[in-house]
Amino acid sequence: MNSHILITDESTHETVVKNSFWALKFSDLKPKNINEIINAQFQNTKKPYYAMLCDFFSLRDGDLIFLYKRQVGFFGIYKIEGDPFFDTTMYDNIDESFPIRIKIKCINYFEKPVPEELLFSTKEYESRFWSWFYRKIQGARGVNTITPEAAQSLVELLIKINGNSITLSNVNLYNTTNAVTNIILPLNRNNESQVFIEAALRYFIMKYIKMNDFSENIFGKNEDIEWFANNVPYHVSGKNIDILVYHKNMRYTGYPLRYQYSVVELKKDKADEQAISQVINYSKWVASRLANSEIETVQPIVIAYDFNENAIQKAKMIEFNNRKIKLFKYQVCNNSDISFREIKYD
Repeated sequence: MNSHILITDESTHETVVKNSFWALKFSDLKPKNINEIINAQFQNTKKPYYAMLCDFFSLRDGDLIFLYKRQVGFFGIYKIEGDPFFDTTMYDNIDESFPIRIKIKCINYFEKPVPEELLFSTKEYESRFWSWFYRKIQGARGVNTITPEAAQSLVELLIKINGNSITLSNVNLYNTTNAVTNIILPLNRNNESQVFIEAALRYFIMKYIKMNDFSENIFGKNEDIEWFANNVPYHVSGKNIDILVYHKNMRYTGYPLRYQYSVVELKKDKADEQAISQVINYSKWVASRLANSEIETVQPIVIAYDFNENAIQKAKMIEFNNRKIKLFKYQVCNNSDISFREIKYD
């Protein structure tokens, strides 16, 4: 189960709370159907629509949710109910520019929010909310996935400030009569074997991680995937790790043990030696910042359409840890599916 912070503001917060849903806003679009979003992305690949949808499709049924009302603080606690859907039904200040939606269910509602400054009031909290800190500097997105440690701290802070939760009155269940479900985004154009945009590759992995054979081929046992996120911020300059995965099990120790961090670099086209350097730089940061300097727990992975010889040779020669850098070629199969093949370079 992942945990996420969803952004609301003065005009949308009460609507979200009272009607048990959250919606993704497309500031320059009021699409009548999902195809209008897809076509707009096809026409201009520099638009962030697929990146926004990639965040949204990382939401899973049962995930923990906190609402961040801009300039106010954090409210909670909610859980995701069901899968994302398309709906342009009007709800107060939420109109057709908020067409991608998800139902949420209030588990515990605390009347007093957690002010944002409390997230950085102690060294311990500061160390847990690193992803929110960097995301705020870069510009917070609608969906912000946070680590298990950050989620635990938000719950603790809500309790410390409020003592007990309250019962919300006049809360409605979201009416999905007009909702379009089972949304599948196309990955390519003209039956090409490459994705048309890197965010499409990221979307596919985030949508099906833990749910597909490819996930086990790349990351290992699906049951061991504790947490995952895409575009993970780690530097004030705007640098992001394409995909970060935590692995945990208790099969051998009798207690939950986080034993691996998978660091993934994605390339739409052919990867060169720079892609290898990038994933190693990200892996070094993860080792020092998240893995308590235990370098051996970090698994670098590069996924690309192809690899040039210099990239393969650099991966072969690099001495980061005893785990070799894993290289995977991807290929779009039928516009909605991708196959992955590991490149062996021993």
